[in-house]
Amino acid sequence: MDVTVSLSRSFADEHGPIGFPRGFPLDRERDFDDRRIPSLSPGLRRDACSDHPVDADGIPPANILSRYYAENFFGVRLAHSLMERSGLGTEGNFPNYLTTIDFWNLCLDNIKLNNDEGQGCTPQPLPLSTWGMIFSAVNQMDTIGSGLKRFADLVPLIPSNVLVKIGRSPERVMIHYSRAGEASERGDRYLEIIALVFHCILLWGSAAPIEIDQLSLSSLLDDRDGSPLAGLTDDIDRHGTGLTVSYSKAVLDLPLGVRKYQSPPHHETTTFLELAARIRQQGGRRQSATVEKLRPLLLRGPLSQQQAADRMGISVATLQRRLARSGTSFRLISQEMRCEKLLSLLRTTANLDDIAFDLGFSDRRSLWRACQQWLGMSPTEYRNAHMS
Repeated sequence: MDVTVSLSRSFADEHGPIGFPRGFPLDRERDFDDRRIPSLSPGLRRDACSDHPVDADGIPPANILSRYYAENFFGVRLAHSLMERSGLGTEGNFPNYLTTIDFWNLCLDNIKLNNDEGQGCTPQPLPLSTWGMIFSAVNQMDTIGSGLKRFADLVPLIPSNVLVKIGRSPERVMIHYSRAGEASERGDRYLEIIALVFHCILLWGSAAPIEIDQLSLSSLLDDRDGSPLAGLTDDIDRHGTGLTVSYSKAVLDLPLGVRKYQSPPHHETTTFLELAARIRQQGGRRQSATVEKLRPLLLRGPLSQQQAADRMGISVATLQRRLARSGTSFRLISQEMRCEKLLSLLRTTANLDDIAFDLGFSDRRSLWRACQQWLGMSPTEYRNAHMS
């Protein structure tokens, strides 16, 4: 069966006809600023980047977004509620800046709480796994070239108002994202999120180090608020509305499906965390060179101290000595990276056995013990707390 027909039927079976998800009236007013979410008891408090990490022009580092970015995207009330749930502050005391990982986690929380992958930015809610069906279909294609065509063909099948066009030049292939109707800041921020997620899908499915050559972002948005896509290329400008992501034409022949797409949004979250670690290393808050090299290695997968030292081309003794000079240790950094990854993966619907494997635990009992130690609650309790 053609995958387009299959996608249309599966969406209709699960959510009603395309464009009309079951359970949502067609004239439903969607003002997310007025949606109240009860606060949670405080779990593990994560510190946001509450200082003012900007350059002389007021532009934050590549791994930082302004609080306004989140407030404009979610709506002020919902943004504050989500930040409070995540331990990022309380009313009247929210940080001026968030890390991109914090923002990604807020998006995951909002999807789970409201069952809406549209994040309140689409004409109708997009139930969980709506985008996942498209990404799964794309990942079944033989090459990135055929995957891009399939992506552009399938996006109109969901009521997102997102439009995707694929263009080519002698040297590049371009993915242009736009929205039907009047352009807006909020809508163009949603396009940034979709473009980032799809980039992660290509990285996951190809298992290749695909690089973005050029980004053309919306002129409706301000550099001083940052962008989740910043740091993925040095060639960034702002022009018009929507956005365009350009890759070298060489990526078109890369195979897809090298890694199966089976657990949304687990795979894209894992990939995003690796990207975020690299961006932080390149342009975020600077740490020692040894720490900056070690963090991305640990985020890709569990390593022993010997394995990490080997990959860095130094001895274990040298690694220990350099980390000690920075006031830390291999064990502390390893635990920090695992905890950071755990917090994001528990916000997905990934199986706990898969999360345990990703974090290097032998079984889910070891994961349970780590959660109790790091979060003060079990994995299930943490998930329930972020879904209630």
